[in-house]
Amino acid sequence: MKINAPTMAYKTQYGKDPKPSISGRESSHPSKNYRGINIDIHIPNNALDRLNAISGIELRSSCEGDSERHLTFAIFRLIDRDPKNSAKVSACLNKISNVSSSFDVGQGGFPRICVTTNLWYKKNPREFERWWLTIAEKIRKCL
Repeated sequence: MKINAPTMAYKTQYGKDPKPSISGRESSHPSKNYRGINIDIHIPNNALDRLNAISGIELRSSCEGDSERHLTFAIFRLIDRDPKNSAKVSACLNKISNVSSSFDVGQGGFPRICVTTNLWYKKNPREFERWWLTIAEKIRKCL
């Protein structure tokens, strides 16, 4: 069964389905324009720049989160679309402190990888920013 991005982040962090299921529009965050796309305001632009600079991936979705139910996350695809490679990258990311990762097949029929942590902006702004500013290098190491 295909799931939306917030549900994938929850399952990635906690290893179970959320009860009740998460609607993609349950939370609303102030947004800003980043390269013509509205994104959550507290995700640092330079973190997104770093993610977008990684050759071999496409950033697909992100969220700053707002609770234990709605965590911060980034979802990306590998350009090569090989599920075996997605599994390897996700397994590598799971070995890194303060990162939870999983992969599945998304709505478009392609493998996607979720990275999340038990953080959101209002919980701890400094740790939230640090997580975002370091996640690109962690992904790069696992590619």
